[in-house]
Amino acid sequence: MAPPAEGLTREALGELYAQYAPVVFRRARRILGRDADAWDVVQEVFERMVKSGATFRFEARPMTWVWRITTNACFNALRARGVREPGLSVVEEEASDAQAGVEARQLLSKWLAHLDERELTIATLLFIDGLTQDEVADVLGLSRKTIGREVAELREKAKALGAVPEGADHG
Repeated sequence: MAPPAEGLTREALGELYAQYAPVVFRRARRILGRDADAWDVVQEVFERMVKSGATFRFEARPMTWVWRITTNACFNALRARGVREPGLSVVEEEASDAQAGVEARQLLSKWLAHLDERELTIATLLFIDGLTQDEVADVLGLSRKTIGREVAELREKAKALGAVPEGADHG
């Protein structure tokens, strides 16, 4: 890893790693289903922190930044996996991986080809992570009204794709 960016000391980077690496790993593991891919995402997220230096440290809501960057890095990893391993839809690394996780990754595979980044993020937060619309609005820094409107449009797109999680086609 490159030396820390100006304004972000090695000590500060170590503190950030201790605080956020477990969160990033769990999020990436849930979306990607593979430990190795999840650790790659952890590395990518922390490289971005180093590059953004002190700017990251002074974010009003650093967890929101970490959540977004992790999610986008996971989407990129899934796209890359689709190119590298086109015949492989879902791989379970461990037998203990829940069926819900497998279904979530299958939904993401369908969504990747048809939804834009914002739609993917909202769909993931709402349908896979189980956040409420209020929580999604808070994470994304958008109004609840905006999220409500986008969720209605997203549900229609997901229905057309045949990719609506069970229980998500109402409310």
